Amino acid sequence: MIEHTLRRQLEPIMTRRKRLDLAWRLSRYWLVAALVGLVLIGADWLWGWRLPFGAGLWCIATIAATVAAIHRTDRIGPDYGAIARNIEQHHPDLQALLLAAIEQKPDHPGGRLGYLQTQVLKEAIVHATNHDWLQSIPPRTVALANISRIAALLLVAAVLSQMVPSMSLLSDGRRGVLASRSYEVTITPGDATVEAGSPVVIVARFDGRIPQEVSLSYGAVGQEQQRVPLTRSVDDAVFGGVISDVRSDLLYHVEYADERAGNYKITVLDRPRLIQADAKIVHPSYANLPEKTIHDTRRISVVEGSHVTLTFTLNKPVATARLAPRTGIALALNLDPEHPHVLTTSFAAEQSERYELLMADAQGLDSKMPPRFTVDVHKNLPAELKPLFPNRDVAASPLEELALQAEVSDDYGVVRYGVTYTLAGAESRDIVLSDAPAASQQQIQHLLALEELGAVPDQLLTYHFWADDVGPDGRSRRAVSDMYFAEVRPFDEVFIENQSFQDQRSQQQQSQDGQQQGQQTDELIQMQKQIIIATWNIKQQTDLSGNLGERRDDVDVVCQSQAEALQQARSAMAEAADPSAGQALQAAAEHMETSVDHLTQATQSTSAAELTAALGAEQAAYQELLKLRGREHQIARAQNSGRGNGAGSARSQQQLQQLELTEQENRYETERVAQSREQTARREDLQVLNRLGDLARRQNDMSERLREAEAALRQARNEQERQEILRELKRLRDEQVEALRDIDELQARMDQSQNRQRMADAREQLDDSRSQIRQSAQDLEEGMVSRAITSATRAQRQLEQMRDEFRRNTSSQFSEEMRDMRDRAQQLDQRQDRIAEQMEQQAGSGRRTLADTGTSGEVTEQIEQQRGEIEELIEQMKDVSERSEIAEPLLSRRLYDTLRKASTENLDQALEAAGQLLERNFLPQAREIERRAAQGIDELREGVEEAAESVLGDEAESLRLASQQLDELIRQVDEEAARAAAATGEHGDDPNERAVASGRRPPGEIQPQDRVPGGNSASQQEPSASNGTPQQPGMAQDGARSQRDRDGQTARGNRDERGNPSGWGPGGESFEEWSDGGARGPLTGGDYRDWSDRLRDVEEMLTERDLREDVARVRDRARTIRTDFTRHGKEPQWDLVQQQITKPLMELQEKLRDTLAGLESDEALVPIDRDPVPDRFADVVRRYFENLGGDHP
Repeated sequence: MIEHTLRRQLEPIMTRRKRLDLAWRLSRYWLVAALVGLVLIGADWLWGWRLPFGAGLWCIATIAATVAAIHRTDRIGPDYGAIARNIEQHHPDLQALLLAAIEQKPDHPGGRLGYLQTQVLKEAIVHATNHDWLQSIPPRTVALANISRIAALLLVAAVLSQMVPSMSLLSDGRRGVLASRSYEVTITPGDATVEAGSPVVIVARFDGRIPQEVSLSYGAVGQEQQRVPLTRSVDDAVFGGVISDVRSDLLYHVEYADERAGNYKITVLDRPRLIQADAKIVHPSYANLPEKTIHDTRRISVVEGSHVTLTFTLNKPVATARLAPRTGIALALNLDPEHPHVLTTSFAAEQSERYELLMADAQGLDSKMPPRFTVDVHKNLPAELKPLFPNRDVAASPLEELALQAEVSDDYGVVRYGVTYTLAGAESRDIVLSDAPAASQQQIQHLLALEELGAVPDQLLTYHFWADDVGPDGRSRRAVSDMYFAEVRPFDEVFIENQSFQDQRSQQQQSQDGQQQGQQTDELIQMQKQIIIATWNIKQQTDLSGNLGERRDDVDVVCQSQAEALQQARSAMAEAADPSAGQALQAAAEHMETSVDHLTQATQSTSAAELTAALGAEQAAYQELLKLRGREHQIARAQNSGRGNGAGSARSQQQLQQLELTEQENRYETERVAQSREQTARREDLQVLNRLGDLARRQNDMSERLREAEAALRQARNEQERQEILRELKRLRDEQVEALRDIDELQARMDQSQNRQRMADAREQLDDSRSQIRQSAQDLEEGMVSRAITSATRAQRQLEQMRDEFRRNTSSQFSEEMRDMRDRAQQLDQRQDRIAEQMEQQAGSGRRTLADTGTSGEVTEQIEQQRGEIEELIEQMKDVSERSEIAEPLLSRRLYDTLRKASTENLDQALEAAGQLLERNFLPQAREIERRAAQGIDELREGVEEAAESVLGDEAESLRLASQQLDELIRQVDEEAARAAAATGEHGDDPNERAVASGRRPPGEIQPQDRVPGGNSASQQEPSASNGTPQQPGMAQDGARSQRDRDGQTARGNRDERGNPSGWGPGGESFEEWSDGGARGPLTGGDYRDWSDRLRDVEEMLTERDLREDVARVRDRARTIRTDFTRHGKEPQWDLVQQQITKPLMELQEKLRDTLAGLESDEALVPIDRDPVPDRFADVVRRYFENLGGDHP
């Protein structure tokens, strides 16, 4: 055991010995590694032989040897004997003292050394202190070892540089100079089978010698070969390339160094594919429509009962094929004996259905995406009767002649129509007004003379209109209108004006004071009237269905009501003081008892015979009750007289109209907005108009792209460029086919019952445009680009002409003029603001200069231009005000008031004076006059905007509705993206969180700026946008013009609407939902059409062209994503959806809110930092806020 002090003296020497040993060891290992590397390089250089992954294995072995050398040196223990002998050799004077010292071991108790041992150690330590034992290992030896190690390391690095291809100094031409001239190459995939249209990757792997260039030559049998270069991979041994689109069987081989390898074949696996679907439609005889053939279609609209023959042209013969409906049994397809790749099927179209063409060839291959075919069946609805006059219950004298008018319309014409009247207690009588087939819309007019009928006072006459058409089964079918009451009044009724009737509160007070026995009688009469109407409606429904079964509960309710009326009649009879009234009540009660008996028997029967008898008894009871009414009436004009529904209102309406009252009527009422058929029709018109514009724009783009492709095809320098252009032409043909599908959908929409008559001409013109687009697609298929351009251009012009004509026919008479007038007034106001700013700058510049003189001249010219614009605007306002006096009295009055106010302002004279003063350098006086002129122009703008609202609607309300629609549309896309992320196992962002992060409010949250001035929240506007039908500009005005509800008939029950304004099939069902299991979503689910329609609604609400173009671009991107999904089953890239759809919609929403904030009242709170950012600075501002919100130390 060596003492601690001596060991400390020997440790530096031991460390130097280890370093010297490590240096020599690394030098040896690295030298060996370099020699091995040189051998590998030489083998590659001389013989072209290369060990796979040789460079990598060599590097791993070298690193492993280095680590082993270091580890082995560290594991060597201290050899103090060798160190002592080495020191003894350099210091002979020690005379083995150091060797004796290191060999000493304690031999005394407690591990202590003896005296002599301690003396030896002390002498050795003294010697070490006086002499430098470290010199026993010469520094020259250490330096030599380090130099050797560095030299070996540099040699290894040099060898490594030659083994890496990118750093090698050996050119490819000098490799394998002593090797043979042969190459060893492996080509994959060799012989292969791929699906048509798929890309094929060709890889050539060389073993040993590697050529400088490798190319791929391929082509169909018997055709010219195409030659493309292959690209070398990183490790130099592999060359690869791609055949992007394989449509037919190909032969290919690889060429290199004047040699060729392989002669392989790529066989195309051609799945069954639908090339074209044609439809032949034979309409039923009642439709009076010619036979029709539609080529290359996926959607047809037919009349109920039509015989449809579908012809499917496939790319190849198939073994099995069937046409599977969404529900029901699949239709069998027949093979054409002359054309084995053509299949046909025929069926009678009874209901709307969507089919899938399922097919498989002899090898069992089916189509990846089965083609879908939609048949929209338009039901043969009964004729629609619309009473025009009197269109209400009336009271007439026995000598009066009733002029009855109605309008009858039917999809395919009526064969007979007329009117039926019934006097209580007598048989009904039909009056046939026409028994010859008539057009789809006819006017019914008849004069019913009560004197000829023998009518007497207090007698009841009921009448209704009817029309016969041909039903789907080919038999006659009758449609009837509501029943109307004509009560025969006495000659001596007296009407006295109540002068004390002043307001609604006094009216209610007098009504309460006058509630006596007469009111009970009126209530009984009204109740009996409702019972008659209910029985009539049940009878008509039973006649249509032929069975009373499902309406027994309704009959039971009517029976209970009649029994209750009978009880009231008996109670009134017991209290009656007048004998004549008691007799009338007695007779009425007897008829009511008869009615109850017949209704009770009807609940146990299936026919309507008992209902007919009950109806006659009910009418007789009603007639007896009429005798109870008084003949003297006190009346007064009420503010809301239109709402009154008193018992005598219908009876005395005509007399009230003839009575001259001293109290004047208040003609000013609150403007009301209501959803009506006119609004629905306007929305349909706007949807069709938007689609026509969209199709015209797409055909315009198509023509431009076809011209560019044709020019590029002429300038193609090689076959590769030519093939790329041909692929682009194929994509353009697919877009034309997609346009055909969109036209088919538009035709189906225009062919719906509520649009058919209104859009008949446009539908015929659309057929011509469809033929042109189809011709363009066929020309592209045949490679005739010039003819395709001509057809597309012709289709574009036709669509633009249709769009303009449709806009003129469907828009309001003065809409376009008022929109132009409003824009001009706003531009005038903006230019006047700029003129004021320029004059303000001149006034603040102080001393006049020559530059100021030039500026004054420019301002003077601008003022003169303003004068001319104002004069033209005022002339236009005068013209519109005069022409709209009859058609649009509110518009005319508002324009006239604005003109009258503008004439008092003398705007033209004020501007002329300001210009003259400015021209003579009287700037202060010019500014004063300019202020008055600016105030007048501002008032003129406000007047024009107010007048425009009466035709176009409120711009702020339109923008508010557009913002609400955008919020909902964005939410739908966000939810669909979140569902897709959850289905793939990814963590999708919560739509509310994304909305908050982007500055958009979550759905359902109302912000202060969404509130209407005056305290009304945006939620109050919801009714106008409910059910996915937003209020368009101008719709508010259309709703304000809706007709008043007719008097009476409050309990008649609503009749079924004809057609389905918001749907695409029976019941409004959308056939977009097919195989997605009812998945909801605007891009991959069944909500796409509704989502797209609502986006079109937003586009129509906007007035600025830039904003409308932004919406159109988003809709085009959504259509492209939808097309890829439906045609190829390609799942959308949701990050791309976020960038191309969600983000632009959110930016558009921010712009709308900024614009809306500027339109709000002055008292509304608006942010002061929400000025819209110009588009060219949008990215800079975004990066600024991102950096501002980032985490920085």
